[in-house]
Amino acid sequence: MLYRRYWESLFATAARALRSKTDAADLVQDIFLSIWNRRHDLRITGSLAAYLQTSVRYKVIKYIEKNITRRDYLVLLTEVLVNYQPPDAESQLQIKELQHTIQSAVEQMPNKMREVYQLSRKHHLTHKEIAERLAISDETVKKHIQHALQIIKTAISLNATTFAVLLMQWMK
Repeated sequence: MLYRRYWESLFATAARALRSKTDAADLVQDIFLSIWNRRHDLRITGSLAAYLQTSVRYKVIKYIEKNITRRDYLVLLTEVLVNYQPPDAESQLQIKELQHTIQSAVEQMPNKMREVYQLSRKHHLTHKEIAERLAISDETVKKHIQHALQIIKTAISLNATTFAVLLMQWMK
């Protein structure tokens, strides 16, 4: 009964944040499974709907933190920054802090890695096109991109929660 009553709204919240219906459905299913597994010990005081929505938000934040480079949420952050005007000074400060963190990470990369990363992300070239342009192998391009994303992920790991919270604010 709970599943039928709340699934649709929870799914909509998760799908807006994750931009993937499959991932959103899995996440919502995990929430209901968790509730079922803890049914004997779980004590919810207050609104069940609010509890479930909060659960979705926390699960989404954890999912984004865990998969920040795999799903290329850095590109999503750029879209947010371009298309979204934050409602308050605190959000603006958080966005500027994340932009600075990412830019600093890119600037500190070795020259070739930074060049490969920028050709990939700013100029949207394929690995093959980058390899041809720089006279290196496709595998070298792939390794440079992987390492660059790891550097960025490490740099923003301290700010990952801030990043996820900004995404959640944007999707409201």
